[in-house]
Amino acid sequence: MVSLMIKIIPLIISLYFLIFTSVASAFELKPLYASLTPSGAGAEKVFRVSNTSDKPIAVQFKTTTRKQHPDGTEEQSNADDLFMIYPPQAVIPAHKTQKVRVQWLGEQNPKKELAYRFVAEQVPVKLSKRDSTEVQMVMTLVGSIYIEPQGVNPQLDVSNIRQSGNKLIFTVRNTGTKHAMLENLTINLLGDGKQLELRGKQVFGAEGKNILAGSYRDLSIPLPQGINPSTSWQAQLKF
Repeated sequence: MVSLMIKIIPLIISLYFLIFTSVASAFELKPLYASLTPSGAGAEKVFRVSNTSDKPIAVQFKTTTRKQHPDGTEEQSNADDLFMIYPPQAVIPAHKTQKVRVQWLGEQNPKKELAYRFVAEQVPVKLSKRDSTEVQMVMTLVGSIYIEPQGVNPQLDVSNIRQSGNKLIFTVRNTGTKHAMLENLTINLLGDGKQLELRGKQVFGAEGKNILAGSYRDLSIPLPQGINPSTSWQAQLKF
């Protein structure tokens, strides 16, 4: 009996994953990043949502605000009153693509770049009789929309450099008017009468992070060799 149960359990697990794999819907969002002007022809963008599954899917579209916290998480709220989205929802046939036009309707002369999210969210509706006997898995894809007036630039200030275990932690504040994407990052540490230039694996944990205009983030990197934790250090970022 025990042997029979052992044989049955893997079979049940295999069937479980087979069911979920067969009914899982998948779709793609392009682009994941869009920069719009506050007015004029550049104030709108067409997103493409592609259904890569073998079944039709229902998808709804929305925009949200972005408030960035020091740990990188975001607080979001609905921003659909600031955009025109057409269509707001769609049923996308298998292996087809739906174009979604997004137009900015908000402030025409912002003083700094404004950051939002574009969200494509699958709706778990039954589109066929077969769906009623299957478990439906849904997906949500999230892109970025920036409303970018002319002349905006990021400006980063680094402070509160400290050690925590085997990490070096520091606070980066973006006092500029545009988001800063820390790609190809180099960190110059100054202190104790010497300078350390860090890049590549040495800046793992900070590389690629995004800091919105007017926000700040606490970032960490591996504790560099040769650094005296009791020394007061300064840092400059190049990206």
